[in-house]
Amino acid sequence: MLQCKHAQEFSFGPRALKDALISTNPALQELYAKAFSRAEKLFLSEAYNPQRTLFCTLLIRTAFDWLLSHPDAPEDFETFYHAMLRRKQSFCRKHIYLQPIDLTEGPAGPSLLDSLQSCVESFFLGLRVKCLPSIPISSIHCCYRHSQDSDRVQLHADGILNFLKNNKPMDALCVLGLTLLDLYPCETWSFTFSKFLPGQEVGVCSFARFSGDFPQASCSSLNPLTQKEQLSDVSKESRERTLPFSAQEMVQCCKVTCHEICHLMGLGTCRWLQCIMQGALSLDEALLRPLEPCPICLRKLQHVVGFKLVERYRVRDRATSPPHSQGPPPKSQH
Repeated sequence: MLQCKHAQEFSFGPRALKDALISTNPALQELYAKAFSRAEKLFLSEAYNPQRTLFCTLLIRTAFDWLLSHPDAPEDFETFYHAMLRRKQSFCRKHIYLQPIDLTEGPAGPSLLDSLQSCVESFFLGLRVKCLPSIPISSIHCCYRHSQDSDRVQLHADGILNFLKNNKPMDALCVLGLTLLDLYPCETWSFTFSKFLPGQEVGVCSFARFSGDFPQASCSSLNPLTQKEQLSDVSKESRERTLPFSAQEMVQCCKVTCHEICHLMGLGTCRWLQCIMQGALSLDEALLRPLEPCPICLRKLQHVVGFKLVERYRVRDRATSPPHSQGPPPKSQH
């Protein structure tokens, strides 16, 4: 395959986008009418406005993009709604748990975990977010291998997912593991940013690829040891380093965190407009993914959580703005 010389638009027509958002089902159309105010509907209608300025059309940049590599059927709101009816997840449990794995922070600089917690609380406005104490990877039964594209150690995501499933708090809506260690989902993949366990509401995501100095041990330091000792060495080296994330890199960590939690709440990947729920097969794709959902995925999220769109964006603005730029909220204009 050859790379595309220029980015090409991938777009559904206005009718397909409108049906994906509102549905052709009269009951779901009525649900839409009751769920959103007139102003909110005007905002969401940008999804199918050919002259839209608030949301961007998908772009295909290379022949290896996720969009071409995974030609799945797009998930509209109606498909999502019926899938949610079949799920046994209890949304009376309001806690999202973040489980750091060998993720400790130095005394200087902004805290990644605090930033992640604030971002998740504003993204899923109305749900409570708890950050659990960090645990060492050596305490988890987890397979590993040496990376195919570096001398780093990678952890098999399934071992971490099984641990999280077996240790999920009773009041958890979902649990997401967070690690600086590189992950792989299966032998045929070189790496993954994240993975979740369908039906169990547990997932794990790695921030390794977002930092130029992610903490892992090299192959040469591990060879003579048993697997448990090797993982203990990886764990020790990880804990001894501080987090080298810049503000821009923190945004990437927030993206993959919110993307994976959306999966844990039942949202599938998105193929409608540029959206946080797009997949990513490379670092370049992950960096280009926006931090917010498209209108169709936003409706799915609102259906699950129940927030008001205006309030969510007001809180999101405060959570993502630098402290010195924050001022009083703008007055509503009618």
